[in-house]
Amino acid sequence: MIELTRWRTADDVIDGWDWSLSPGVEPVPYSGVKYHDREGRRLPGNRIVSGRSSWRELEPDEGAFDFEPLRDALRSLPEDCVGAELHVYASVWETRYLGADRVTGATAPQWLVDKYNIPIIPEKPKTNIGTPFQVVNLDIWHPEYHKRYLRFVEAFGKSGIAQMEEVMLSYVHGRSSSRGEEAGGRYEGRALECMLQRIEAWANAFKGVEHKLAWVGNSGPVLERAYELGMGQRNGFVEMYLAHCNNPLLGQTVDEDGYLVVDESCPAIAANRAFGDENEEYSPRAHVARFGPMEGWPHRYRESMLRVLQMRRNFVWAEGNPWVDLPLLAYVSLELGRTVESAPDVWCYLRESYLRGQAGARGPVKNFERWLYQRDRDGCRTIPAAKVPHHESMYPSPPDQKYDFTARRTDIASGNDRIGFAVDDRFLSGGPHKVAIKATYHDLSTGAWTLAYKTSDGEAERTIQCEGTGKLKTATFFLDDACFPAKGMGFDFEIKATREDATISFVRVIKLST
Repeated sequence: MIELTRWRTADDVIDGWDWSLSPGVEPVPYSGVKYHDREGRRLPGNRIVSGRSSWRELEPDEGAFDFEPLRDALRSLPEDCVGAELHVYASVWETRYLGADRVTGATAPQWLVDKYNIPIIPEKPKTNIGTPFQVVNLDIWHPEYHKRYLRFVEAFGKSGIAQMEEVMLSYVHGRSSSRGEEAGGRYEGRALECMLQRIEAWANAFKGVEHKLAWVGNSGPVLERAYELGMGQRNGFVEMYLAHCNNPLLGQTVDEDGYLVVDESCPAIAANRAFGDENEEYSPRAHVARFGPMEGWPHRYRESMLRVLQMRRNFVWAEGNPWVDLPLLAYVSLELGRTVESAPDVWCYLRESYLRGQAGARGPVKNFERWLYQRDRDGCRTIPAAKVPHHESMYPSPPDQKYDFTARRTDIASGNDRIGFAVDDRFLSGGPHKVAIKATYHDLSTGAWTLAYKTSDGEAERTIQCEGTGKLKTATFFLDDACFPAKGMGFDFEIKATREDATISFVRVIKLST
């Protein structure tokens, strides 16, 4: 089993991050992680696997559909899986591996070219990773292709595969230069008309379970229509964790004060539809060129995984190379798909990065928050701290601001000796409540900081004496009588610095059984 950080039952301080949860937390049913572990270990959360097929396999000769091999494969999933992430690919004629004299990857039927002379389109080669390749697609907007593709999707719908309980989610693919047939980007004219018809056909094929479908795109009228049809959405490349901070169609915006906020009325979030991402590019052979030396990858992995949860995703594809933060992966597997009502904890990652906007505008994006909020106001104004450089390819950042701050600190010198936190009223309000509060901090001084909170009897405090070790540490406080009386963004508790500034990275509030 891939384990969480060990749960402890008394106040303590440990080195490093703390990804523990109180015993008994189970994953929510509609969630899952696709991952590969070389030792075959299981996660505490739900495991899903890829169910892959293609138009070429399912209709090898025109009009001769054969869905039984796919149905049998879905019925033969590994015992430790809850279901499959279904892919039905359809656009690729071949994939050329440049310099390797190797051609693979056909997903479009041979008869489309033999009988209807569908044009073959070589896409721009992928040369920015360790295995450069060139995908060659068919023209999926061609009238003869498109008409027969819609007929194929209609036949797929009649097969009943979409309604199988083994199918957890399914991607609606398009055409791209990647091997995954991703379909992001802008669509106009004939392409837009065809893509809208394509997603409507898939919605009909998944009638009654449209929530399983995830449009593989993140903007524009196609995504808007997908939501109207009851579909969800899937991104790739959350490794570029600053992307989509300003994307209302994903429920993501940066407010006027620079805080990254979530609109939970986004249809994919509000209706618990398939809403996924991929955190996959951690191959030493292939991805050093894109993301820089491996020493920086644990930081990128953590930022990406926390962004997955901040976005309220319920599915993720996660790589399982040996260096990966396994306790964090275990934690994510139990947190996917939560609502504030079902969450075992809430948290605030006190970070800051910078975004490059339109016309050269730039600005900060503050915090990744999951129902625990930090806000600056008089007496509680913070300074970004704990700077970590990231690779120059992190494209949402301005060229001269390729770094993240991974903590916020108090500023005693200006009279701001506190950091204030608001617990979402839907998670806990009033009290008293039994909770554990965990604060991950940088031990940079010999001063002290105090957790100041409210109880039924008034104010209470717990103090941590810093030792100046320079280490990252996590302090845990078990509170039997915590009250959270503030409403909205009013502060429910604070961290107060004494003598020297406190530098805090991550704060969690965990519900405990009564």
